[in-house]
Amino acid sequence: MQDSSSPDPFHREDPDDADPRLAPLLAWRQQLIDSGAVAARSFKEAHLRLVLRSGRTDVEQIRAMLPGSVAEHADEMARVLSELDTSSTEQTSITGRHRTTDASAGAALPSPTLPPAGTSGTLPPSTPAVPSEPAPPAAPAPPPAEPAPVAESPLTAADFTPFTFGQQQSPRQSIALRRNAAGGAMEISWPPLQGSDGVVLYRLVSSEDNPPYSPDRADLVAATDTTSAADTRPPGAAVRHYQVWINVGATRAEALTAQPMLYAAGVLVSPITDFAIREDSGRVIGQWTVPAGVSAVYVYRVPAAEAGRDGPQYRILAGSDNLNGFVDSEPVRGERYQYRARCAANVDGVLRLSEAVETDIEISAVLAPVTDLAVATGVDGSSFDLTWTPPVGGRIVIYRTQDGPNAGAESAELPEGALEQVGLTPELRLTQPVVTQTGPDGRPRALMAGVSWPADWSRAYLTPVTILAGRALVGRTLSSVRTGAIRDIELAEYCNKQVLTFDWPDGAAGVVLYLAPKGYDPRAGLTGKSFEISLEEYEKYGGMQLTGQLPVGGCSLHLAPVAFSGGRRVTGAIASVEYHGLLRLQYAVRIGRDPQGFPTTATIAMRSEHDLPGSPAFVLVNNPQRIPLSVHDGQAVDVAPLDAQGQFADRPSKELRWSQLTTSGTGELWAANVRGLQGWIRLFVNTPSAERLRVIALLDPPVDSLRLTAMAQ
Repeated sequence: MQDSSSPDPFHREDPDDADPRLAPLLAWRQQLIDSGAVAARSFKEAHLRLVLRSGRTDVEQIRAMLPGSVAEHADEMARVLSELDTSSTEQTSITGRHRTTDASAGAALPSPTLPPAGTSGTLPPSTPAVPSEPAPPAAPAPPPAEPAPVAESPLTAADFTPFTFGQQQSPRQSIALRRNAAGGAMEISWPPLQGSDGVVLYRLVSSEDNPPYSPDRADLVAATDTTSAADTRPPGAAVRHYQVWINVGATRAEALTAQPMLYAAGVLVSPITDFAIREDSGRVIGQWTVPAGVSAVYVYRVPAAEAGRDGPQYRILAGSDNLNGFVDSEPVRGERYQYRARCAANVDGVLRLSEAVETDIEISAVLAPVTDLAVATGVDGSSFDLTWTPPVGGRIVIYRTQDGPNAGAESAELPEGALEQVGLTPELRLTQPVVTQTGPDGRPRALMAGVSWPADWSRAYLTPVTILAGRALVGRTLSSVRTGAIRDIELAEYCNKQVLTFDWPDGAAGVVLYLAPKGYDPRAGLTGKSFEISLEEYEKYGGMQLTGQLPVGGCSLHLAPVAFSGGRRVTGAIASVEYHGLLRLQYAVRIGRDPQGFPTTATIAMRSEHDLPGSPAFVLVNNPQRIPLSVHDGQAVDVAPLDAQGQFADRPSKELRWSQLTTSGTGELWAANVRGLQGWIRLFVNTPSAERLRVIALLDPPVDSLRLTAMAQ
């Protein structure tokens, strides 16, 4: 890089060369460079000349005109200038002319003529005002006349001093871009430079694809002293970079010869062109042309009611680049949309979007009826759910009526306001929310849940209606019946069967019984083992006979009334009851007698319907007059367990308890001493719990095996 002390190839003959302050300032600058305080490439002679031309001596004003790495020496530079300005009336020679250097002299310089408001905003070259002729000596001198404005030509790139390459500059401000809706031009604006008392010239330049590194190597859009300009040129690439460079000086001439500084920057991504959109049987097809270098086109579908809004929630087809156009197959028939498209381009690692190109389109309306409305009654029978397949277009409303719609209304297309004429009035329309779910076949299904049954209705008619663009199409009506509730359920337990009885529900053709685990909630769905009984069978058998059908460990029973409507099976409210199960035990008794036939011992064996560890407690009761009827109807007999050799394995007690119960009944035996006893003996479960007794069935052996008294020969 060329040092500032070497001749500058871009340097012009400058009237400030004769300024006596320049040489001392150059010497002071060289001292800073030699000491290593600043670098020659960052502190150039042009910076000293800029300060001298501005006539400024305030520290902060000088600091604003110096590069960042040199700004810390602004105090010292102001001191040097103060020492050099020994007199406010001192004059220096500038290109053969004299001028004063004090503030009052600077203020007397003519100001450049600016264009009136509303013009192009470019600055013509400044021309000094021509003084008026002096008045004759004899007469009083009239006040000086105002100088007449002189026509000035617009500035061009050649009017500015060439840019001297040095330290890379970064813009301090951002450029605002807005498309003029009337003329289509791009309106460009930027903030004004603050803290400058001199002349500020703004040079707006642009380049395609890459930002310019010099205002001289870019296209000049406008040179102006205002903070806005317009660009009417069509795009030439995917990205157009705008920059604003400023020239500052005490006068317009000084500003033109000053080195430009990068002030503001902005980026414009070119929009799509040749945008064409059309509808094809409910699908929307868009085509366009994009500039080279665009990476993708963002497509947005905005409902007409929200056309003024914007946001990522409206974006569609995000998985495609859409460079050649798009096909949208998901708009709702009969609706109106605004489609927008923005070009996306990568600018310095950041994805930027262009301005939007948009157009409106209305999707053609096609009415389609609902033909698969289905109803499912809730568990308690007080409500039901409705499901159906939503058609491609339109919204669906459901009417609940006590009588069906008028004959001929089904599949009839009529104005929406004429629905009352076929019996579908507004107060009969259901207002429950509708949600969309995925059906078993993978297709969407609409669900309206929690529709209540009117209290005094036994039958309801449900009619779906498709409404689109003010037209209505009545779908297939579905009728549903509500059966009475099942009440007063009783489960009678016998040794080898159970009988289920209940009050027969009104309107039911049959009742279905479902078996489920204990404590099961029927709202989770009923599947598995079930039995169904008709009214005729129920009356014939006096209830629902269940022989060997219920698990011995217990289960829950769920009864649902069934009716038929239009060939469909309708299930009513479910009623439930718990079955606690039944443990069936059978014992055998063998009585040993002496030679005279009197009883001496009674050996007892036990078997169970299924194997169990342990057993409940039992008591052997003797009654001399009759077969004992309960555990308290007689006297308890002493019993003791027998070992493998048939001998007593423990001391006698009043209670029997097997270590395990098996289905074979072999193995463990108990024996009772019945010497001197008469009448009958009988085994009972010994527990104070009524709940425990209800789940145990103890089956007696033949009565003769329980008799102690010797029978007459």
